[in-house]
Amino acid sequence: MDLKYLLLVTALLPLSSQAIEVNKKDWINAMSTALPTALCSSNQYFRKCFSVSAQKCEETMSSATRICLSKSKKHIPNTLIQPEDGTHWGTIVGKCVGEAYELTLITKRHNNVTCNNISNWQ
Repeated sequence: MDLKYLLLVTALLPLSSQAIEVNKKDWINAMSTALPTALCSSNQYFRKCFSVSAQKCEETMSSATRICLSKSKKHIPNTLIQPEDGTHWGTIVGKCVGEAYELTLITKRHNNVTCNNISNWQ
């Protein structure tokens, strides 16, 4: 599932041919709101493959995002050069968030061909 997280997080980054500097606080604040919203949209794995409402998904994702950002905060550089640093740290945080979500809501996960096939979510 690592590629799934990378693709989702990369989609959150600004599209530009030039590097953009973003301070850590702004990046963390943006990820705190953007990541749960993006991962909990109705067409995403975390909604399609778990029996949860949009609200429950976003609550769980927000909590996981807060915890994962806190764990990574001391390692994230004070200035991130986008898109490279955003992709790197977004992948790390996104993987942590996705794994935490799965562990938290494992009893709500659908066990079917679509949800069990990782290629459907990359």
